[in-house]
Amino acid sequence: MSGSGTGRTGGRGRLKGVSLVVGGALLFALGLGVVVTGTGLSGALGMRVETFGRIDCHDTRTKKGQTVRHCFGESAAQQRANEAERDLVAREMLRAHVDGVPRSEEISRSRILFADHDGRTDPATVTATQVFDGGRWYAHSSTVVGYGMIPLLMGAGTAAWGGYRLRKR
Repeated sequence: MSGSGTGRTGGRGRLKGVSLVVGGALLFALGLGVVVTGTGLSGALGMRVETFGRIDCHDTRTKKGQTVRHCFGESAAQQRANEAERDLVAREMLRAHVDGVPRSEEISRSRILFADHDGRTDPATVTATQVFDGGRWYAHSSTVVGYGMIPLLMGAGTAAWGGYRLRKR
């Protein structure tokens, strides 16, 4: 009893087409999430968006128009808290000769990834998105959008190829 090979491969081809569509859709969704994070539209999706000041990038080799991988900045709330701490330390230092040197609280700063840089001075402010609560901050920059376009386009192409394979069967 020899069976027809078309029945077996037809089902397998359909399964491959469905898996390509599903995999492509997942890859597309991942890329779309990264693009949304990089453009700043993430606030509409419920992600936390914050503007940071007092930016310090620690990268002296940056050329004009590049993206710096790691910068540090202070949100408005951090700036207020840090300023209050600096004032407290300054007042306490006046009393240092009587009570000893006061112990300073740590100045808090946030780490920001992929901030655009002009090559000369650190930016005045950087707006960034925190994808997960307590996670890293990603600057709204062309580099993040570019990285997101890769899986977005690959996912769209893969899903389209899977759809073509499904229609062909």
